[in-house]
Amino acid sequence: MKVIDLIEKLKYSPPDSPIVLSGYEGGFADVVCVKEITLTLNAHQEWFYGRHEKTAPHESNAVNAVVIVGEQRKEL
Repeated sequence: MKVIDLIEKLKYSPPDSPIVLSGYEGGFADVVCVKEITLTLNAHQEWFYGRHEKTAPHESNAVNAVVIVGEQRKEL
């Protein structure tokens, strides 16, 4: 999904609706920030890793991306 796709989907949503992400093992987590990062696409093949990896902007295969960061709760 690209930013334009997300904007298209969100423009029909009520503007006061919360945005959440899937929680670690279940439930949903609050979004705490949105930021730009640089990625190497398809860096991981293992099923338990996300496909892409954060990388330095000067790397030859780096692409710019936007990450939505969810709340990470710690055990009390």
